[in-house]
Amino acid sequence: MRRESWRDDAARWNARYAATPPAFEPHPLVKQACGVGFPDGPVLELACGRSGSALALAARGRRVLAVDTSDVALRQLRTEAHRRGLGGQLWCVLADARAFVPVRGAFGLVLATLFWDAAVFRSAREAVAPGGLLAWEALAESGEAGATRFRVRPGQLAAELGERWEILAEGEARTPQRHGTCWVLARAALR
Repeated sequence: MRRESWRDDAARWNARYAATPPAFEPHPLVKQACGVGFPDGPVLELACGRSGSALALAARGRRVLAVDTSDVALRQLRTEAHRRGLGGQLWCVLADARAFVPVRGAFGLVLATLFWDAAVFRSAREAVAPGGLLAWEALAESGEAGATRFRVRPGQLAAELGERWEILAEGEARTPQRHGTCWVLARAALR
């Protein structure tokens, strides 16, 4: 089986985003993260798509670095940010999350939703500032043969964080499309 290239992935997501109007709804993990609080500093959202989360965080005065493989999604996100007067708070980066290398310890919050790649997860957790938050949601394993590469088992996200993390909340959910997900909200140690 051929591994999907970055260009194939971008083309698939571009077609999807071009075919449907954006909703720009923030993810529930953002509400949880804001509720428990996190240090000053920028926010990193990986595989952001047309992120209502990035917009909600920018509206709270956060600088947000939004990374995605889809130039269509990023253009829609940037346009909406400017429409809301948030253009100065949002930086969009066209990149494959698997190739993007964030600055270590630089972000008060690192967020990813409906995305899984073990190497990206490890890189993301290293990008969280001391006392900062990692908020991550991935599709849950479904039992289908061959469908595990981009999916996680219940409890896997928390288990992969290690000892220097405080698990604030974790669980399982369903997307509006009825896909099962696993999620975690965790705080990095102060070092």
